[in-house]
Amino acid sequence: MEAPGTRGQKVTVVSEDSVTSRAVGAYLQSVLTDLGYDAALQSISGDIQFTYIQNSNNKVQISVTQWYQDYPAPSNFLHVLFGCDSFTTGSDSSVNMSGFCDKSLDHRMKAAMRLAVTDELAAHQEWGRIDRDMMKLAPVVPLFTPKHIDLISKRVGNYQFSSRYRWLLSNSWVK
Repeated sequence: MEAPGTRGQKVTVVSEDSVTSRAVGAYLQSVLTDLGYDAALQSISGDIQFTYIQNSNNKVQISVTQWYQDYPAPSNFLHVLFGCDSFTTGSDSSVNMSGFCDKSLDHRMKAAMRLAVTDELAAHQEWGRIDRDMMKLAPVVPLFTPKHIDLISKRVGNYQFSSRYRWLLSNSWVK
């Protein structure tokens, strides 16, 4: 899809300098080129890529990155990544990398966090609506949600999985 007057515009995709991120970045570059943009890929060391893309002074147009939950709650994605308070101009630690701030959605996210204390089901339903409304505005394009798979031997006992910590190794034993 081409926006009026954007054909031929220079666009740089920033990715971490890893095989997977470079491959995703190269794919995005090829799609943008096919759409008529003058697209380039800039791969940056993983040591600095995340802070680089967070800093609005670097004027990153498109980046390939990932976000994993710190705790199992919708707010750990939506509010952290798109809350108005999560954006700080010119900061290497502005986790709202898109600079997105919608005051109405921000208000709804804060209300959903308060609601979760007394009515978790209602809060989850509201987070679903917030997610839908957020994605209509497209501050990001989620590509995939990775699945974590543990392959274990029959000799492993007391396997336990936590949505926060994954495999609880300290609770397991091996025959």
